[in-house]
Amino acid sequence: MKKNQIFYFLKVITKYFLLLAVCCLLGCESSKKQSKQKQPNIILIMADDLGFECIESYGSTSYKTPNINKLAETGIQFNNAYAQPLCTPTRVELMTGKYNFRNWKAFGILDPNEKTFGHLMQDAGYKTCIVGKWQLQSYDTIGHPGAKYRRGSGMKVGDAGFDEYCLWHTGHQEDKGSRYPNPKILQNGTFLEGVKDKYGPDIFSDYLNEFVNKQDDKPFFIYYPMALTHDPFSPTPDSEAWSDYDQRFEDHPKHFGDMIEYMDKIVGKIVNNLDEKGIRNETLILFYSDNGTHQKVTSLLNNKPYKGGKGLTIESGIKVPFIANWSGKIKHGVKIDEYISAVDFLPTVLDAAGVEVSTISQTDGQSFMSALKGETSDRRDWVYIGYNPKPGIGKERFDLHEFTLNSKYKLYSDGRFYNTQNDVLEENELDDETISDYEKSIQKKFKNILDSLNKYPPYGYIDRLDASIDDIIAKNVKIELVARGFNWSEGPVWLPKEKKLLFSDVPENKIYEWSEKDDLQVYISPSGYTGSNKNITKGSNGLSLDADGNLVLCQVGDRRISKLKSLSNPNQPEFEPVVTHYKGKRFNSPNDLVYDKKGNLYFTDPSFGLREKKSEIGFNGVYFFGKNGNLILLDKTIDKPNGIAVSHNGKILYVADSNSDRPSIWAFDIVSEGVVKNKRRFFDATKALNGSIDKQKADGMKLDSKGNIFLAGPGGVLIINPEGKHLGTITLDKSTGNCEFTDDEKYLFITCDNYLMRVELKPKL
Repeated sequence: MKKNQIFYFLKVITKYFLLLAVCCLLGCESSKKQSKQKQPNIILIMADDLGFECIESYGSTSYKTPNINKLAETGIQFNNAYAQPLCTPTRVELMTGKYNFRNWKAFGILDPNEKTFGHLMQDAGYKTCIVGKWQLQSYDTIGHPGAKYRRGSGMKVGDAGFDEYCLWHTGHQEDKGSRYPNPKILQNGTFLEGVKDKYGPDIFSDYLNEFVNKQDDKPFFIYYPMALTHDPFSPTPDSEAWSDYDQRFEDHPKHFGDMIEYMDKIVGKIVNNLDEKGIRNETLILFYSDNGTHQKVTSLLNNKPYKGGKGLTIESGIKVPFIANWSGKIKHGVKIDEYISAVDFLPTVLDAAGVEVSTISQTDGQSFMSALKGETSDRRDWVYIGYNPKPGIGKERFDLHEFTLNSKYKLYSDGRFYNTQNDVLEENELDDETISDYEKSIQKKFKNILDSLNKYPPYGYIDRLDASIDDIIAKNVKIELVARGFNWSEGPVWLPKEKKLLFSDVPENKIYEWSEKDDLQVYISPSGYTGSNKNITKGSNGLSLDADGNLVLCQVGDRRISKLKSLSNPNQPEFEPVVTHYKGKRFNSPNDLVYDKKGNLYFTDPSFGLREKKSEIGFNGVYFFGKNGNLILLDKTIDKPNGIAVSHNGKILYVADSNSDRPSIWAFDIVSEGVVKNKRRFFDATKALNGSIDKQKADGMKLDSKGNIFLAGPGGVLIINPEGKHLGTITLDKSTGNCEFTDDEKYLFITCDNYLMRVELKPKL
């Protein structure tokens, strides 16, 4: 072969291999792109205040919802989908995949430290977008009790895991503006202008479609928490009233039907855009709702009236529509009975995206992808809801409810058990004595679920000695262990504005604070001994608030009663002595205290905490310290005066006696300020002592609004009526120091040895 022929041959061969290499590279890139595109697009739509009874495919005969019906006809309709009774509890569960007891802060607040499904889908390679309603950064208005601790404390939408957003209510409650006509909308950091004749839901859905249309290289995840159909019930652009500008802001349930049908129209607009872009088969659509319909609205379900139940724990407040649609990829035209909760969506969208759910942080949810594919699974056959929307403005009327349910039965944590299939309004509680063996097995199963999912494990029981105790503590109520690990807990006091409990750990010389929002923290240390003698470890004991809301402490180590003057540094609190001596002699160890309604102070001074030297005074005393500064000894004959209380009418002084042989409550008539007479043994706790395990003596006590005495004593907390009758005991079988009510008497907190307990009183049904 000639030289030039060899050169030509080599040139051809080189070009061939170069072309082959390029093709391989292109093939690899194409393969990678195809692999990425196997991740589906996902659009999660959540309606606002929409019960299942409002959708035609679920039996509504009041409204027309053709687009949602079509999703059901070509997808899967779930018959057992549930949500929390109000929006924020549902939204927090939906976005984090966790039950509220794990991360609840306050209404309208999402913990900024949480990871949302937005963050996780970004990590999975998705472009993410949120449009619609936020309302998770700030909710309380200025001046609302506790607002200063919560305003602006939630998650900012820019930190929530979404690449783009178009949202209403991203700031404070008073600045939220309209969500419907002339809406106030923040879009990627800028408030929109020129919205005078615009309708909020149109802006949201248009932005959603624009986001879809510009996505090519990556799969997308869109979360659309709708503004519709939440009140105000106002006209839509399809309503006749819309043409009258002044009527656009009207609020009347007569417009609810138009809002339903406009919501359906928007769903249709989103689906049609997917069809036009040719990606319908690549997109999983999920349609859900955050809670039931507003109570002002009554619709027709199968031609029968069905009243909305938003805020209620009955079916009309928690049963919602849920439809899944993924053309060509999942089952279609079927209705299934899988149980769906808000916590299930996060693991499901991750599952759909190909993310191993077990690799993410704590989630309480279970993916329902197996149900979408028609595969068998071992998903749970029940739903758990723990509902407590407080704190938050307007939420004071709501109370904690925990329950587990299936399609037929429902058990509340306080023991109420219903056959909800036959008793939708839960008007007839099932009787434990007459239920069938099958119903007993369901009841037991649900109780075990509730116990296992309780943030605060149950402890102890209620020993009911008199039927009247049922008016004070409901049957089957739980005693909750909310904190532990103390040396000896004592002296609790409730802070009504901050919604916090303060309590002493006497040997540790600390005061702790506890709240639903922040759990347990050290409040101050030292608390009761401020000197330098390392052999003295006695801190504060009894705590109270004076008329100005200042914290007043029985400082055992310092042998005085003081007021907390400054708390600029929890480790260097400043105290102002209130009373330190009696006739020039130091007190023994002030133990417990109470203020009457006039601002006078009563306190006990036993020698329990006196360790370093003998008593200077020489007796154990009960004292009166008037608001005018007069210190008066009321009694020095009680063996071991401990807890102390004043009747609400200011006429009776109660003093607990920790006598080892005959623990009692003594009563005195208050004749005038600093004068008592007619000392008598009001209650003898000897019988309770003899029958107890802990052998605790009479200790701290509090009076409820009806004059019932809650005495920390033998067995736990004894409940004694105003006539001195022992009605029952909150039985803990651990040495119990004291107790305290919340300001609404919803809960009783109990300091019990190394525990802090809580028990719900008189739950609202």
